[in-house]
Amino acid sequence: MFSFLKKKRDLPEFDFIKSYSEKEKYFVRTKKWNWLNPEQITLLEKDSDGKIKMTTMDYWHQEMFLDADGQKTISEYLSVLINQFKDSKMEIPSDLDKFMVETLLSLKTDLNAIEFSDKPTEIKTEFRNPIKE
Repeated sequence: MFSFLKKKRDLPEFDFIKSYSEKEKYFVRTKKWNWLNPEQITLLEKDSDGKIKMTTMDYWHQEMFLDADGQKTISEYLSVLINQFKDSKMEIPSDLDKFMVETLLSLKTDLNAIEFSDKPTEIKTEFRNPIKE
C-alpha cells in the first residue's frame, strides 16, 4: 500500500565499489593548501623553477581532499557520503560509488593531492592545516 515510502529509503546497490580492487585502501592528503575564500581552497606547490603553482578544485574534489585524513577506507568513505546526502535530504545518486572512486583517483593521479595506503595513516604536519600567512 505504501510502497512509494519504502522506495525512497532504499539505497542503490553500489555494485561498482563491491568489485573495486582498492576499496579497502586508506587515503590521505599530500599537498599544502590554503583557503582562497570562505568557500574555496587552493592547493599550493612549487614547480621545477621554484614558482608557486596554485590549483583550485570543484566542490567534490575539494570536499574529498579535505576529508582525506588517512583514517577511513574508500569503502567506509562511501558511507560518509551517503549520510551527507541523507542529512541534506537529497536523493542518493545510484552511481555515487563510481563518482567517488573516480574523484579520489583524479585527486591521486591527476593532482597528486592524495595517496592510498594499506593501513591508517596520519596526515603529515605540513598538510594537516591551511598554510599560515
